[in-house]
Amino acid sequence: MSLKRTIALFGASSLMIAIVSLTSCTSMITEEQLAHLQDLRKQERQLNQDISNKTSEISKIESELNARKKVLNDCNKDKDFIQQKLSQWPNVWPDYTPVK
Repeated sequence: MSLKRTIALFGASSLMIAIVSLTSCTSMITEEQLAHLQDLRKQERQLNQDISNKTSEISKIESELNARKKVLNDCNKDKDFIQQKLSQWPNVWPDYTPVK
């Protein structure tokens, strides 16, 4: 009895190993998959390059924007000064006495 049982167990385990080895995935990729993978890597490099370019553009634009904001603030200060003096017209410079 134990001989039949051992043979049956050995046969079943051999069958399971054969099924697993026949149905497992191969470790090699096809040429088509390799070409597709290379295309994807090329796209990834291009996208990373585009991202770095846009990041540098953003920093340039932000610095230009800050410079223009500074100019705008200076213009607004000058405008406020002029409006203040215009509101006091004709006595714009109260401490000034013209020489006659």
